[in-house]
Amino acid sequence: MSGARQPEVLQDFVSRRILRSIVTGSIKAGEKLSPVKLAEDLDVSHIPVREALTALVASGHVVRRPRRGFFVADLSLTYIQDVYHWRQVLEEEAHRVAIPNLVRSDFTRMRKLDGDIAKADLYSARHLDLNRKFHFITFGRVDSENLLRFLGHLWDASTRYQSALATMNMSRAVVSDQHEQLIAAYADGDVELANALMAEHRGVTLDAIRRRVSAPHAHGA
Repeated sequence: MSGARQPEVLQDFVSRRILRSIVTGSIKAGEKLSPVKLAEDLDVSHIPVREALTALVASGHVVRRPRRGFFVADLSLTYIQDVYHWRQVLEEEAHRVAIPNLVRSDFTRMRKLDGDIAKADLYSARHLDLNRKFHFITFGRVDSENLLRFLGHLWDASTRYQSALATMNMSRAVVSDQHEQLIAAYADGDVELANALMAEHRGVTLDAIRRRVSAPHAHGA
């Protein structure tokens, strides 16, 4: 995790780096987090590391066990189903506000990203990053920092579970087809169709997550 330039707010820097390692699977569910080692890896003092870990506890990505320390939170089906519920609530409202504000250049960017997504390994770190950028083009048209912050938190939580799907035999064609249909709905200004497509989009992934989390040895994957 070393080698990255540190911004002024060290706690934010450290939080992002640790969270990135968690959501991409570099640090596994249930793994103990050593503040000393993290400080060494990130070339910072232990103070911002402990502050970052405390913040990650508050967000649900990390748990603190008395007299044992910090650990990456186990994968929880109840937790991710709750995350997807609130994603649906916020994303449907975001579409109602944002879709009328989309412009031609947004569709051009979406198509470019969709092409890049098709070339990336499914549910790899690159695939998840590109997919997020694709959807946040629309969300960004709401022009609300609060919405983007709330959705960003929920997507961070989702990504951790999605990254565990990389070893599953998922259909790339399904993901690509869903994106093409979404772009067409956006271009037509069809909010209801876009919301229905996103519900299906989330449903396919959530069903796969259910199978993955419920599988033997899922917590160590």
